[in-house]
Parts: sequence; C-alpha cells; structure tokens
Amino acid sequence: MTGTHRRKFLKTTGALGAMATVGIGFSLTALGADESDGSWPIRRGNAGRTGATADRGPGSSVTTEWSFDMGGGMYASEPIVGKDKVYLAVTTSNTPSTSEGYVAAYDLAGNEIWRREGISRPGTPTLGDGTVYFDTFGAELADSTGFFALDSETGETKWHKAPASGFGDALVAGGGLYCTVAGDACEIDPETGDVVWKTENIGGATCYADGTLFYSDGVALSAEDGSVLWDVSGDEDRLQTVSGGQVYSVKTDRDTGTEVRARSADDGSIMWSQSIGIDGYWWGSQLTFADGHVFFRVDNTIRALDAKTGEEAWTYEANAELASDLTVADDALYVGGRTTPEPDVGIALIIAIDTASGERKWHHSFGEWEFDDTGPAAGTPVIANEKVYTATFPLRSTIDWMYTEYADFYVLGAAESNETTSQSPETTDEETATTSEEATATTEGTESETTTEGRTTTDNGTATETTTSGKTESGGTTQTTTESTGQTTTEMTSATTTARTSGTTSSELPGGEGGTTTTATDGQPGFGLLTAIGGLAGVGAYFRNRIERNE
Repeated sequence: MTGTHRRKFLKTTGALGAMATVGIGFSLTALGADESDGSWPIRRGNAGRTGATADRGPGSSVTTEWSFDMGGGMYASEPIVGKDKVYLAVTTSNTPSTSEGYVAAYDLAGNEIWRREGISRPGTPTLGDGTVYFDTFGAELADSTGFFALDSETGETKWHKAPASGFGDALVAGGGLYCTVAGDACEIDPETGDVVWKTENIGGATCYADGTLFYSDGVALSAEDGSVLWDVSGDEDRLQTVSGGQVYSVKTDRDTGTEVRARSADDGSIMWSQSIGIDGYWWGSQLTFADGHVFFRVDNTIRALDAKTGEEAWTYEANAELASDLTVADDALYVGGRTTPEPDVGIALIIAIDTASGERKWHHSFGEWEFDDTGPAAGTPVIANEKVYTATFPLRSTIDWMYTEYADFYVLGAAESNETTSQSPETTDEETATTSEEATATTEGTESETTTEGRTTTDNGTATETTTSGKTESGGTTQTTTESTGQTTTEMTSATTTARTSGTTSSELPGGEGGTTTTATDGQPGFGLLTAIGGLAGVGAYFRNRIERNE
C-alpha cells in the first residue's frame, strides 16, 4: 500500500548525513519493545528503543576483563552483543574526502572471528536471524558503501544495496524489516532487500511496539501495510521511544523552551507534557524508559520523570563530566563519562545509579592513555551477560582525527572475590575512586597477566604511583602499592600488549549516598601503533542534537 504524507521532509542525502553524525543503526529484534533479553542486539537495545535490558550489570565490584585498541573510533555508535559474539562498527577515517571503517565480530573473550574491511564508515550494526545489518556513510566506490546484510557467523555478504538506493534508518521487528528508502517509509524483504510496501514522505528514526511503527517526525504507521494510523508531525516534537502504551518525545521551541512529552500509542494524543527548563536546541541524551520512569541527561545532570504523570521523581548531579546515553539493567541506570571536567586529567568512568531513588550505587574509573591534552571518556555503556561493554573517546577534543586515533574498547565484569577491598572514612565529593588514605593493598594468591608499572590519575585530579607484579598463567602472589603524589600527569607502560591488571578499591560514598566505588588501572596496548587518520567532529554532541531535532 502506498500513501502520501504531505509535509516537509529531509531529502535522502540529508537524512543519511544525519544518521552518520548521530550513529543511528539498523535495528533487528524478535524480542518485545520494552526490554532486550540477556543481549543487546540493536541500537538502544530493543525495538522500542528504550535503552533497557532484562539482564543485570556486574555489581559494585568491577574490573576490566579485556580491552583493546580498535585502530579507530566508535564514539557515535553502540556495541552490539549477541548470545556468543560482540559486533563493533569502527570508523578509521572520516574527512571531507575519505570515509573508511570496518565491522568485526569477536567472541566473548575478545578474539576476533571475522572482519569486514574496505568499506566506508559504518553505522551501528543490528543483529537478528543470523544476519548483521548496517549502513555506511561516505562517497567511496559503490561496492564499499550503501546498506549491507552480512552472515553473522562468517561476515559474508547476503545482499547489498548501493547508496543511490537511499536505504536508511532500518528496523526489523514483528517479523518484518522496515527502512526509510529515499525519504519514504518501506517494508523490505529481509532475504532480498526488495520493497514490500511503501508510504511516501515519511522517515526518520523508528521505534516499534504492538504492530505499530513510530517515526521520529511524529507519524505512526501500521507495520502490516504501511497505512497511516495517526499524524502529529505538525506539533514538531520528536518521537524517541515507546513502552507501555505511551510514546515519549522531546519538543524544543526557542520561545517556550524544551518539553518532554508522553503521547498515547493508540492515537497520538498528549498524555502529559513536562517543561524541563532548557532554552534553544535539545542538548540532552536519548530518552530512556524503564522501571516506571523516563530518564534523560542534560550536561552532567540526570533526571527521572514519573512515566504516568510526568512529575519529576529525582535528579542526580554528577561531579564528573557525563558523555553518553543512559542504559538501564535490572534496577540500575548506567552512564559513561570522565572523572573530571578538566579535559587533560580525567579518565574514563562508568556510574551506576539506583533507578528508584536516584542515589549512586557505585562508580568505576578505568582506562587512560599517554595523550596529554584530552583524557578519555566512556561512551554509552551496553549491558549484556552481566558485563558492561563500552568504548572510550577524547571527550571535548577540538581536533577531529583524535576521535578515531585515541579510542579503545572495554569489557567490564565482576571482580574476583580475592581482589583487595578496603574502607576509606572520607572521600571527596567528586566521583573519587582512590584517596591518599588508601595507601597500600597486598593480596596473596591472586593471578595477574603481566607486570605493569605506571602512574595513574585519580578522579579528583591527583596521581597515584602503582606497581603490580604477578604470574601470568599460574598461581602466585600479586602485590599492589599505591602512593598519592598530588600530580596530574599520567604515565603508563605495559610489559606486553595483553596487559589487563586491575587494582580495585572500595569505600563508603560521600554525602550519605551509600554504595561502593571501584577503580581499576589497566595497561593500554597498542597506542604506539596508532595511525594518524581522519576523525569525527569534536563538536559531535552539537551536531547530534541538531539532527535529532530535524531528522
């Protein structure tokens, strides 16, 4: 069935450019719209784009299980996690004249299974029915860009659409594959890529629930035949996520400010609207829904609204620089960022917050590099298999190529019970993982992969000298000594390219928040081999939110 929706809409080239900046992926799921089940197969976790999973995270005692230098960056894309594999879309070059990247599959121990190279910069992939779907962005040869469907086990091409076809923002749910093709909403045959039905002049990011497709421009279509169920595009709020019979959106107006809205999934009528006191463009994260709340981040503040009434439930203000969308697993909300707003001293950070109370449960600082000008921040944390999957990037760097040169991928899991735990009577009010009072920790009978020596930066901007030694494969003794230096520089050397040594500290949180904090020092392999390549924009957040408003 073909219908016509009369309104202004983005041309295909503009829409593809928007998705390139925002990192919109192609979604395939056989699960419900509310939660993914023990995996993270698509962007934002499920067909409803809620950012929630039925899985749980690693708990309050966290360590780095494995990490590696990707040889590129993925600050605009999310990791995808299946039952036994992890799929990454990595950008290795992005300039006005060059766009390059790869998509690769890894087992759950970090061993590469296959890699698809020789393609333009890829968007977030989607996993489903034995297929990995992804789009690419660039002006390279026809066989290296466009839309790809690959065998998830081997990486071989099942089918491919050239960029001229205009495939964009696809989602598969309820047994169908849905794409925006040349500015039109379409159902696509997942085996061949052929168009099944088309409804003209409707596009944008898509979420799904109960047989209905919700497009960010404010239109709801029947997933069965593409007929228009309701149309509120004239209100100019951007539909983002759907769950429990309500669609949640953001409306930005220069005169009236920004509102978060809930609409009926049945007819699009407004259930509630909450002004959040932001003027101009929407600078927040993607809306997240779970546990009866709508969560979002604006700068370094996370806010929770009651999903039934829109009333504010709680606000969490971080003494750190937050940098990611929000993810909910079990009863915890996870966010990535950097331990300090000072760009040259912070290290990557994951914070877990109680979804009911807004109190911090724990935070874990990890990852650093020898680049002095900009410290790493953690991107959107993906929760699956009781682990956290995330990539780092140089937050607020104004030099484009650094977003692909300085980036690493991390998998965080529960620390072994024999790791050192100590109590500290006081910490600073920052997201602090180590204090001068936590001077020395020694653990007998533990294992370490290698010997690592270096100086690491704590969350409050001080540095600690760390020496760790131990056997690599058999039992032995691991000793960790930490001394506060009060310095802000960072030095790290690793004996081998597989160093993964963590020193974990747990302490009471300040301000009566309760919970534990953890920190890990991890050897960073491969930085000497990084190649200077084109990168993503240092002001990506600005372009991302501009595009989310206009897509």
